[in-house]
Amino acid sequence: MVSHLHLTLVAFSVVVAAVVVLSAPTDSTTHGHDFHGDFEAADDDYDDYDKEEEMDSSFKKPNFTSTPQHFRVRVGDSVRLPCEIDELGPGYTLLWKREEGDILTAGSVLIVKDTRISHEGNSLIIRNISLADQGSYICQISTQDQRELRHVIDILVPPSVKPVPPTGLAVVKKGEPVTLSCEVAGNPLPVVTWTREGAKKFPDGQRTMLGHTITFVKTDRHHSGVYTCTAENSEGSPAKGVINLEVTYEPEIEVEVNFVTIAEGYNAELTCTVHGEPKPNVFWTKNGERLESASGPNSPHHRYVQTSTGSRHVLSIDNVQTHDFANYTCHGENRFGRDHKTIEMTGVASMATLKRNKPLTNGVELEWVTVSHTPLMEYRLRYRRPSASHWEELLLKANEQDSEQGGMLFNHVHQLHGLTSATEHELTIESKNKFGWSRPLHVEFTTLPEEAAVHEAGRVTSAACQTSWSVVSATIVLTLAAILC
Repeated sequence: MVSHLHLTLVAFSVVVAAVVVLSAPTDSTTHGHDFHGDFEAADDDYDDYDKEEEMDSSFKKPNFTSTPQHFRVRVGDSVRLPCEIDELGPGYTLLWKREEGDILTAGSVLIVKDTRISHEGNSLIIRNISLADQGSYICQISTQDQRELRHVIDILVPPSVKPVPPTGLAVVKKGEPVTLSCEVAGNPLPVVTWTREGAKKFPDGQRTMLGHTITFVKTDRHHSGVYTCTAENSEGSPAKGVINLEVTYEPEIEVEVNFVTIAEGYNAELTCTVHGEPKPNVFWTKNGERLESASGPNSPHHRYVQTSTGSRHVLSIDNVQTHDFANYTCHGENRFGRDHKTIEMTGVASMATLKRNKPLTNGVELEWVTVSHTPLMEYRLRYRRPSASHWEELLLKANEQDSEQGGMLFNHVHQLHGLTSATEHELTIESKNKFGWSRPLHVEFTTLPEEAAVHEAGRVTSAACQTSWSVVSATIVLTLAAILC
């Protein structure tokens, strides 16, 4: 009878404490902590009672029949957290709280002032889930060992991206390192993929890179461009962040060819590609004299037109004359420096192209082709052994038969003799028209050893003998046939 009275007093104390908490004008967090403190105080008030008397054998100790669960829900969803118990006897109270300590319910009393939270039996219902609801929820029985059942709510969130720097513009000087970064949020944690605008490859040849950040240890102009980080998870659409990387550097100039051969009366186009950041100022000079853009038919350079498309710059020369043959230089300047490249425009023949290089025992057989807009007059061959300081020289007259394709292509064959066998040699070939000598073509070859000549002669003699014997045999057969007939 005393034991039952004891349990009744404990339960009454808990209810009174809950009512006091509900009537106090404080926020929900404070309510939860006050209630929890009163609950513990009530336990402390009765610590002096005999523990065996407190838990009479006539009452079964409650046990959970629900199991811990991990709930993955989206913002706006509802969730039911079960807390089923086999038997909650007199004197026991069921408590719902968050892991942080905030008490939500005590028995049938709702402690937290949140209309989204309610009871359904022993289960806790949370509607219209928000990010703040993520975390652990504990169902607790007011036993001596404070038995607990823990559930976890995980909020699934679509990916979001913030580029770093937030302006989306990163500027770095050539040669310095740079790190591009995207701050990514989402649940599950998104996978981040980097790409370049226009499907361009990264400087190391890759088309994509993974990770929240990418670092280039030493930058150059090839790193400049637009980079996109794409964050993806199982929730919602991918999120993208864009960073424009600008690498500042002095001008860098490239030319397609540095030597142009052309005939009088034709139109010429000289091209250079100029890179630089900031964008360089570009201009052309002729033999060191700056060319101004044509301003009218009476301008001294009215046949010279300068145009550009992006980084490609073109100097066009109409109706080329002899005095137009000169060195033309493309210049680029910005605040970080300057650069230039020169193109020679001339009427001389192009450098010869080698078609045949056949070593012999005492020389070499050569065949080459030359492009010239005017007839060729002669060829010049210079040759020597690599160890020699003196060049031997041979002049060859160009033949009319050398000309092909309307007189622009000239093909020539020559055998050079009088060289030492089994020896390395170097040789140059030049072609001359009325404007002068072309640039030399360099050739290397090694003459054959004498044994090769003997072997070749033996093959020829053997073949000749076989041919002679065949003729004799045929003659004999024909003679016998005639006699027999």
